[in-house]
Amino acid sequence: MVNKVVEREDYFSAAIEILAEADHGGLKQSTLCRRLKVTTGSFYNYFGSWAGFKAELLQYWLDERTVNLAAAARDISDPARMLRALTDFACGLPHRAEAAIRSWSHSDPEVRRVQEAVDAQRYQVAYESVLGILGDETEADHIACLGLFILNGYQQMQPIRDVSYLRRAFDEVLSGLIPDRPPSAETAQ
Repeated sequence: MVNKVVEREDYFSAAIEILAEADHGGLKQSTLCRRLKVTTGSFYNYFGSWAGFKAELLQYWLDERTVNLAAAARDISDPARMLRALTDFACGLPHRAEAAIRSWSHSDPEVRRVQEAVDAQRYQVAYESVLGILGDETEADHIACLGLFILNGYQQMQPIRDVSYLRRAFDEVLSGLIPDRPPSAETAQ
């Protein structure tokens, strides 16, 4: 094994890749270290234990794939543009890895708590955007839930389809919400 310097984020990126390829059952310390070409000592230097790594990986996923994206969307003052940005963010997620994490959440309470936090935050930012467009709390709740149903359902398909299907589903929902909204560039092609 070649010793090389890796950063904390390298472990998380490699773990996301492994989750996408081999589901949560394939995410093991030995597989992760082999992927990064590092020793287990390097792993323990950063994380101390597998439990420590898992907690940090889940926090990284929550922060990078939800909290930071929601904050970026909230920086957009126009609710329609905010909703388009949310669609772009959703289409850019690592869907296979997210499906693996969602599956993992069924058997691990720690993962389930983070999954619930992810879903709650994604719902909230979608709700805020739709509410800003429609001004109707009930309808905003319905459409925000529908958006999560589309995303989560897409991620559970086997085999997962090209992301253009997800974008088209979002565009169809959003075109009903924003009638004068042109389809996204990817859908129009």
